[in-house]
Amino acid sequence: TSLIDINELSRRISIPKGTIYNLVYLRRIPFVKRGRSLRFDPDEVIRSLPRFGMIGSTGNGERG
Repeated sequence: TSLIDINELSRRISIPKGTIYNLVYLRRIPFVKRGRSLRFDPDEVIRSLPRFGMIGSTGNGERG
């Protein structure tokens, strides 16, 4: 799988860019920093999301 930028990742997983930047800051999703750009393997990101309660989140702080 090739790496994609944050705009493409946001479109593919239907999560706002601001949320993705926050997840990167918190180191909750895998990413590669190339210079000043962030790149993502979408398959790895999708696999990592359920661990952090992003899918089906109730907003009560519980993690999946």
